[in-house]
Amino acid sequence: MNDKRADQHLTPDTPLTVAGAVWLARLSSAGLDEDDDDLDERTREQQRHHARQTIASYEIALRLFTRWAERNGRQRLGDLQIGDLVAYARTLRKRSYDLSQRAAAVRAEGQPRERLSERTIHAYVRPLFGFLALADSHGAIPFRVAAARPEVSRVLPRLPDPVAPTPPDLRRLVRFYDKPHGEERERQTLTRLRNAALLHFLFSSGARISEALSLDVGDVTRDRRILARVIVRGKGRREGTLFIRKHAELALHRYLTARNWPSAREPLFVAFDPRTGGERLSRISGWRIVTTAAHALADQMELEGKADEAELLRQVTPHTFRHFVGYHLLNEGVALAEVSQILRHRSVEVTRSFYASYADVQLQEVHDQFSADPWPDTDE
Repeated sequence: MNDKRADQHLTPDTPLTVAGAVWLARLSSAGLDEDDDDLDERTREQQRHHARQTIASYEIALRLFTRWAERNGRQRLGDLQIGDLVAYARTLRKRSYDLSQRAAAVRAEGQPRERLSERTIHAYVRPLFGFLALADSHGAIPFRVAAARPEVSRVLPRLPDPVAPTPPDLRRLVRFYDKPHGEERERQTLTRLRNAALLHFLFSSGARISEALSLDVGDVTRDRRILARVIVRGKGRREGTLFIRKHAELALHRYLTARNWPSAREPLFVAFDPRTGGERLSRISGWRIVTTAAHALADQMELEGKADEAELLRQVTPHTFRHFVGYHLLNEGVALAEVSQILRHRSVEVTRSFYASYADVQLQEVHDQFSADPWPDTDE
């Protein structure tokens, strides 16, 4: 159903909380046709401009700002000034003003609170410009957002350039769930085959975990045959292609055969526990599948005397598979532009920024191998 709050007009007298609800309602309905209320939820999610997780993070950022503003006597849109935004950004830099679950746990345990990281501060401030842009378009605030942005940016901490961490070799990890570790019941077999299929899929495609878990059976199969190319909507709702190699095809085929080839509309990766059995696998569960395997393999590596490799494995997350794909392709001589397309980055410059340090190492190796040395000293 179309949220009527999205159409509400904002004025200088509109309370901040009400204006925030209007902005969030607009985000939730952006991209949806208000006449198509009969669409199923998955189709609506595909058409929505903003993912639910993104909207939830924006809501946290807005709630934090609104709470601060009201404590400082700013109840309405018309009360806000550019100086308030600057003061708020400075407050975030000075205080551990965090609404995350981790911060709540720290407070409950009575532990000293750490200051916010640079990225957290930016994540709390960045959405506010979207909120204020809506108010600005209604003439509800006494300044222009374009004038406020540079003033606030001056007091924000500088973010380090994004660099992909060097991943461990995942070629052994990807096979962790391939074989049973003892006797299995039917549900245990299904769970292991699902876990194996997920690891092989991530290793083959370099998909984000959210992309992998959003797929339905029909997205990757035709007539009980696993497709070599899968169309997926990735970050920013951009459509891209995932590539399924032979090892991932076999793992998916074994898994779907064990599920008796469910209908095309069912989730590809599902839960098998008694409480949520049959539901789409959650992001937390997807992370747990990867990290459980990584930690178990790390323990084996440590027994083999490979402490450094074990330490790297303990840092593995689902996103590490994505970095491994990028590093491995570059190591094999694949052009940066092609790696950018395979990883479905917004532009080749994004790929370059992530893997710049790796490119420098590779260039140094080439330089050391092929650069000329001076002629030997003939007087010796």
